[in-house]
Amino acid sequence: MRKMAMAAAAVVIIAVLSSCGQTKSSEDDKSDIMGSITGIGDDAGEVQEIQNDDSVGSADTNLGENPEEAGQIVTEINGDETVNADSEKTAEELLDLFINGSISAVDSTDSTSTFYITDLNMDSEEWDSFSVGEKADLDNDGENELVINGPYGGIYLDARDNKVYEFAVADGTALILSYTYYNGAIWIMYSNRSSAGFEFYHLEKFEGADNLVVEMNFGEELADPNNAEAGMKYTLNGAEISYDEYTELCSKILAAQVNTTFNQTNNDGQIKKDDELEGLPGEYDYISDCGTGKLIIKKTSYGYDFSDYESESSYRFLADSSNIETIENNRIYIKYPEQVFSDDTVIFGYYILEYSTGEINVYYGKSVLEEPQFLYHAEKCEMKE
Repeated sequence: MRKMAMAAAAVVIIAVLSSCGQTKSSEDDKSDIMGSITGIGDDAGEVQEIQNDDSVGSADTNLGENPEEAGQIVTEINGDETVNADSEKTAEELLDLFINGSISAVDSTDSTSTFYITDLNMDSEEWDSFSVGEKADLDNDGENELVINGPYGGIYLDARDNKVYEFAVADGTALILSYTYYNGAIWIMYSNRSSAGFEFYHLEKFEGADNLVVEMNFGEELADPNNAEAGMKYTLNGAEISYDEYTELCSKILAAQVNTTFNQTNNDGQIKKDDELEGLPGEYDYISDCGTGKLIIKKTSYGYDFSDYESESSYRFLADSSNIETIENNRIYIKYPEQVFSDDTVIFGYYILEYSTGEINVYYGKSVLEEPQFLYHAEKCEMKE
């Protein structure tokens, strides 16, 4: 459902420029915004409770005391302690067993496929590595889910029916996974930033991992994709809304967003990166051999965005803090995935932003070992005035 929504939005929205960082409150418009939220079921305002029938789990009632008589399955992983797969365990216990590598999780797209934590690239410090994150009640059912931090937001896992299930998963820049607090509940959020100047958000509220009760879509786009001077258009669930309504919605939803892209082990490094970048946000104009262009650095709720998509020649890159490999000697090294193949093979390039007060030199190279090619010199717009 979410992929269809995001794909549809990508067709309709050609170019979007973000303004979610701006906040203009309008209490009078609040009811209009909330009235546009899409409900699932006969009444979007009704919360569908999960009622566990007394028969659930009662299959063990007449089982004998002998595990073999009961048909219980005993699994041993790499010589670790055995796990009785038929014994009833709490959600916390099941999630811990997954973390320990004792049990697998069911794939969200194929119920016959499972994976172990050892199948993930854990704590390798590579761009596509995963790490064990926090536990939080992501589906509002009173029990915690497990966050596996990773590329583009990682994976969220739910435990029910004595198994662990993949509850939500990121899928590249078109489905960046995070979650947020809104209207007294937690919402799963997918951000689509797959194209330059494009931002679209899809939110899902659950009452139990298998009970989606409300969805919400909002974003912004150029009113005329062929004319940047035409201004912006803002939408909520397909309906056009005012700038004030849109910024009020953004200020509430994005301010409470929890980013799960960065590995927890890298938090200190991320704070250091943010400190280094603090004075850089703004627009930088440049003239290159290919014509004029604009480099934009923007502070967001999850770090920084770097984009060069207003060049007269062609779109160059759109990156964020997760692409930064290192910052040293006033140089930002952006490891940029230029091509991703179906077998998960990735071809990277490096953009190097050499910065000083009010100006940035941009270089490009296929690797950090080769001498980078100078692309252009950009000056901050207000510095030129």
